[in-house]
Amino acid sequence: MILMMKRIDYQLLAIILAALLLAGCHRQPTKTKEQVMQERLTDRLDRWKGDMVKKCRNEVEDKAAALTDSIVIANAKLNRDTSIHLLIPGRPTRPDYKPPTDSVPVKPILKKD
Repeated sequence: MILMMKRIDYQLLAIILAALLLAGCHRQPTKTKEQVMQERLTDRLDRWKGDMVKKCRNEVEDKAAALTDSIVIANAKLNRDTSIHLLIPGRPTRPDYKPPTDSVPVKPILKKD
């Protein structure tokens, strides 16, 4: 019985070792210099495109916000309630000025001697 246990252990060890060797022998092919350069170039282009899209989106959002604000202000000015102005009376008209009529001639108050 002990011999069988050792044989099973050796068989199990051999199977595990064979599986590890098969898994370790499988290598991915190495990339060439051109492939690495192409990958880096595509990464840089993707980042640049993303930055440009972000920048353009921010500009469009800023312009849209400014346009929206100006439209809201224009609508508020057009739709404001002016009925309160009708309740406030206007200024009265200025009366005509009539100088008093004076028949007394102008004389000095103090006399010179």
